[in-house]
Amino acid sequence: MLMTRHKKRKTMKRSGAKLLAPVVVAAAAAVAARPGWAQAAPYPDPGRRGDPASWRTPEFTNAWGLGAMHAEYAYAAGYTGANVAIGVLDSGYYAQHPELPDSRFVPVTAAGVSGVLNPNNNNHGTLVSGVVGGARDGVGMHGVAPDATVYEGNTNATDGFRFGVSDPKFPASDAKYFAEAYDALAAKGVRIISNSWGSQPANENYSTLNKLTDAYKLHEAVRTATGRGTWLDAAAKVSRDGVINNFSSGNTGYDNASLRGAYAYFHPELEGHWMTTTGYDQLSGQVYNQCGIAKWWCVMAPTGVPSTSYSGGAAAPTGATYANFNGTSAAAPHASAALALIMERFPYMTSEQALSVLFTTAQNMEPDPSRPDYTNNGLFSTVHPAKPGASGVPNAFGGWGLVDLRRAMNGPGQLLGTFNAALPAGTADVWSNDISDVALAARKREDDAEHRAWLDTLRTKGWEHGLPAGASDGDRIDYALGVARETAYQAREYQGSLVKSGGGTLTLAGANTYRGPTTVDGGELRIDGSIAARAVVNPAGRLTVNGRAADIAVNGGVATIAGTSANLSIDRQGRAAVTGTTADVRVASGFASLGGTSGNVAVGALGVAAITGRTADVAVDGGRASLDGASGNVAVGNGGVVSGSGTVRTLTAAANGTVAPGHSVGTLTVSGDVRFAPGSIYAVEVSPGGAGDRIVAGGRAQIDGGALALALENTPPPLTPEQSRSVLGRRFEILNAAGGVAGRFDAPSGYLFVNPVLAYGPTTVSLTIDRNATPFASVARTANERGVADALETADPGSAVYNSVLFAASAQAPQATLAQLTGEIYPAAYAALVNESRQVREAALERLWTARGAPGRAGAWARLLGAWGSARGGDVNGYTSSTGGFLAGADAALLDSVRAGGFAGYSHTGVNLRNQPSSASFDSFHLGAYAGWQPGALGVRIGAAHAWHRGGVDRAVQYGAVAENETTALHAETTQVFGEAGYRFALDGAATLEPFFGVAYVHLKNQGTTETGGAAALRVRQGNHDVTFSTLGVRGETRLGLTSRLQLTLQGSAGWQHALTDGQPSGTLAFATGSDTFTVSSVPVAKDAAVLNVGAGLELGKNGWLRVGYSGSLASRQSEHAVQGSLHWKF
Repeated sequence: MLMTRHKKRKTMKRSGAKLLAPVVVAAAAAVAARPGWAQAAPYPDPGRRGDPASWRTPEFTNAWGLGAMHAEYAYAAGYTGANVAIGVLDSGYYAQHPELPDSRFVPVTAAGVSGVLNPNNNNHGTLVSGVVGGARDGVGMHGVAPDATVYEGNTNATDGFRFGVSDPKFPASDAKYFAEAYDALAAKGVRIISNSWGSQPANENYSTLNKLTDAYKLHEAVRTATGRGTWLDAAAKVSRDGVINNFSSGNTGYDNASLRGAYAYFHPELEGHWMTTTGYDQLSGQVYNQCGIAKWWCVMAPTGVPSTSYSGGAAAPTGATYANFNGTSAAAPHASAALALIMERFPYMTSEQALSVLFTTAQNMEPDPSRPDYTNNGLFSTVHPAKPGASGVPNAFGGWGLVDLRRAMNGPGQLLGTFNAALPAGTADVWSNDISDVALAARKREDDAEHRAWLDTLRTKGWEHGLPAGASDGDRIDYALGVARETAYQAREYQGSLVKSGGGTLTLAGANTYRGPTTVDGGELRIDGSIAARAVVNPAGRLTVNGRAADIAVNGGVATIAGTSANLSIDRQGRAAVTGTTADVRVASGFASLGGTSGNVAVGALGVAAITGRTADVAVDGGRASLDGASGNVAVGNGGVVSGSGTVRTLTAAANGTVAPGHSVGTLTVSGDVRFAPGSIYAVEVSPGGAGDRIVAGGRAQIDGGALALALENTPPPLTPEQSRSVLGRRFEILNAAGGVAGRFDAPSGYLFVNPVLAYGPTTVSLTIDRNATPFASVARTANERGVADALETADPGSAVYNSVLFAASAQAPQATLAQLTGEIYPAAYAALVNESRQVREAALERLWTARGAPGRAGAWARLLGAWGSARGGDVNGYTSSTGGFLAGADAALLDSVRAGGFAGYSHTGVNLRNQPSSASFDSFHLGAYAGWQPGALGVRIGAAHAWHRGGVDRAVQYGAVAENETTALHAETTQVFGEAGYRFALDGAATLEPFFGVAYVHLKNQGTTETGGAAALRVRQGNHDVTFSTLGVRGETRLGLTSRLQLTLQGSAGWQHALTDGQPSGTLAFATGSDTFTVSSVPVAKDAAVLNVGAGLELGKNGWLRVGYSGSLASRQSEHAVQGSLHWKF
């Protein structure tokens, strides 16, 4: 707004701009002297980054308000309004002015009215536009944000129309028009709308809060009468959607801003998106309406400045010029454009956050009683002298104070509640202001008083349970206003707090005293200055303290403290590193590296502390602490462990607390006393090189029991022979107390097969390690493991295998070792070869059965076979096997009822041990003979076969840290004789049934062999294995005529196989490097098994016959399945 008069308070003149006249005249002369504005050469701006003085050109100083707000510091930092959209709603703008280029000034149309100057307007909007964003082109003056994009809306009136409820002279003031205007600007993406338009209604008075409320009630009366809002509702709507509205405070000199400037008092939810601006005179004074009740969203900004205008009337302007611009109409666009620079400076901030920076960095101003009111050479009728204040609290005189862009470039000056600084990943910023929240403390006192007054009003008027029926319109409005302000009071935060989120980095470089917590939810927060309240670091956050911090809680995040902090707590697997100074440290869950100076340290069950600096007392209650610096009294218990090679004052191990000096072998130094309580643990490591852990105390050692646990230093078994000899029988001093040793440890523990033996002297405790009487077989789980354990006892004590078991700390490791040393693959391989023999004899017997019907004819046959088997053992490892091969033979009739022949063949068998990486494979060569007698229904069939098996064994063995592969060649031979008798019954002309009984004897002989590979290699002795089987069963056959010349034969048998002798294969082995022998067994041959055989044959002409079939052996822990294909030919 420009200048209005009020009959009671007259604060300014409409003419007499004496101080500014030379500036305006000079600017106008410069414009007149520059022909062809559109063709002007680009302006070589002398302004440079980092040099504020370079921006103070004549054009800058002509617009003195820029310097008053320290705008040159924003420019020197690189911020001139680029990429920020500002909205202006006013009386149109002169689009031909060279200071307002169409590249940045964009008219917005609403209700058919463009933002460009029209005959209904005057030059007010053009003046506003120049202050906001007039070009920096070396001529005249320039705006506060000379590179901003300015969207221009139009009131479709002059500045003279009244901004009250309605103005019959200007129907455009209705709510519908303004709703379209505000919405159109918001749709362009503006973040702030500058409102200097209009003049105060004659029927409104803002001298007191009551009169201001009366003006508000006029708007409410319209709402009640019409059922729709006023133009203020249109403005409030876009603010509720996130746009900031800035209104000039008014020019009549009242103690309060105008209703529109103070509107957030009546609608507290608008705070953060609503502001008003009072005037600041060039000679340091407040002019026009003061902030008053609107002080919490009010600032001061310059007025009485040159700006853009035009000659001639609005209907037919004749050219661009400059004019003096005063009133709060000039102040508001200064503040609006300054806010745009702040928005550009902090692109990650919300509009509300940027507004808080504008407020809290303003220079607090207060009345200066040392100077009388003045007129500034007649420019204004009344100016109230002002001076800088230091309270940081907004006042009724000038609100937050004079806009200060120099300070605003450095971040917030205060936090007005919770400030979420969401810096995106890859960005970094520094806030160097000293950030407080003193204004909130003051507001709390004010709001508390208002709250108490409201409660009194409720009691006095009987409104404690709501408005009574029939309440007056005035009471209704008063009640709604009170409820709204009480709701805001209850929701408002009265301490500042900071949340750092996003993946970027924020640095606080100032001395920050805000009282709320600092929370790091994401990215990094660096404290190069100080914070006065507690900090919390959540899982995705990182806090770095180079300055000073209060208490820090690391709840899953990371903290680095190179400066100073108060108490430090770590939880939720957080991590902290201290190279500076902290008070007490608590590690409940997570890790702390304490390399600086800390107070008392407490480590919980899930915590780990690595102390390399200095600390006070240390209490380890279930966690771990390594003491490699200097600490006070140290206590450990409840499952906790302390280690390290540092120095402590005293050391106390309570029940279930462990002391383990060093990090492998090391010495822990105690300047005072040491005490081991009952149930405590002294964990001692000794080195195969001869060193050992120890505690050296300057005081007394009191040992009230407790266990001594022995371990080898970072040396997984097996030890080398030299290492073994250096440990066994060697004396290690584990405790030295200058003040004497009293008491005894409980019986030492640590290893299964060696004993630590303690010796107590006046000031020392020593340890010697000897072999005990516990046999290796005590940990064996099976007979095979017991056998190999007994053999290992007789092996070379320097053997790596021997030492891998000797120095076992628990049963699990030697059990795993013994299981791999047994060599069970050997008897498993023998068992598989014995089972394979069934395939050979079944082939011979099947041939005799098939050829029984061709007396006097010679014949030949061939058979392809594939078999796979599985065996599961109780306390021995099972195995799987597979066989593939072929057999071929020929026979002839010797007599009418006798047939005899022979066969030969080859097969390959693979065997894999279950649960062990051991395998064997064989190539087998078979030779055999058979004969059959079939005088009639009775049939007798016999045969014999011999096989030569040539193969090898491969075993992978892991003991301790050693992995070996043992291999050898393994040869064996199998001999078997077999026979069966059966009696055939003819069921009809095409089917027969034959019960039968058979016996087979199998003898396997394995040759001796010795593995190569490593210390776990075995020597295998020669051995013999005999098994006798009997089989009782029935077989049948039927023929089906497919055609007159083609027949299909179906065969099948089922029987019970019984092992007449003990069929458990075994082997006799020893260690290749020397030991007693031991016997190892495999899964026994099934005592009883069901044997099945089915097949189908097809005649091939008169002489050929093709058969396919399946055979199986099924027992409780064993099974074998085979498929065959046979070709028979008669000559």
